[in-house]
Amino acid sequence: MAAKSSLLFIVAFFLALSTTSTAFNVTKVLGQYPDYGSFNDLLSQTKLAEQISHRQTITILALDNASISSIASRPSDEVKKILMNHVVLDYFDTFKIQKLGKKSAILTTLYQTTGLAQGQQGFLNITKLGPGEVVFGSAVKGAPLVSKLLGSVVSQPFNLSVLHVSTPIVAPGFGEAVLAPPPPPGSPPPAPAPKKAAAPAPSEEEEADDDESAAPDGAPSPAPADAPAADAPTKGKTPPAPKDADEEEEAAAPSASSRVASSIAVAAVMGLVASLVAF
Repeated sequence: MAAKSSLLFIVAFFLALSTTSTAFNVTKVLGQYPDYGSFNDLLSQTKLAEQISHRQTITILALDNASISSIASRPSDEVKKILMNHVVLDYFDTFKIQKLGKKSAILTTLYQTTGLAQGQQGFLNITKLGPGEVVFGSAVKGAPLVSKLLGSVVSQPFNLSVLHVSTPIVAPGFGEAVLAPPPPPGSPPPAPAPKKAAAPAPSEEEEADDDESAAPDGAPSPAPADAPAADAPTKGKTPPAPKDADEEEEAAAPSASSRVASSIAVAAVMGLVASLVAF
């Protein structure tokens, strides 16, 4: 009987020693990384650091100081529920995530242990969109996958893993969702799409030039509407050369004198005939 009691004591001692050796202080671990100081403070304020430190296997989806600011001012009970959904009851480092056989998986969070979760509020959806691209979101149907995996902070296989994510995961019913990470401080706003410049109105001189050059190269310009159409030359014949005004006057003058000469000649012939008859 005494031997049996001694054996039970030895087993209990080794179990306690094993539990002590695998326990960790999450506050001390995160305290080494100032970029997650606000996240670490909220874990302590909501008493979640104590619950986390009593677990042997855990994965924390940590938010840096800039990202956590979007929920830090909310009521304490709301912040606590949101942060509980950032504590996964399993060990996942970046290597294990990349080895997931499926593109999506459902993860159990610390909020599920409260017995207050409605539907899938205590679960997360992890999805691989492509090589090196992993996102998290609430497993509630229709909830968006808003939080991107940015890298690993701490990896202590197979007890503690701290992963850096981009955006707080707010399950439906936990308050207003955060749909996008805040832009980095000092980043310029996105440049607007360039607009096509309107062509300037042509001036009167340009319009006149356009009218003269409207015909394509080598093509004759159209004649004005009131200009008389030139007679087309007869095919195969050379058109007569144009006469100037002096030549036309000289041609008209001989025509008048020739008529007078003809009249005198007729009168002379008639007189000659009359003389011959008289003889």
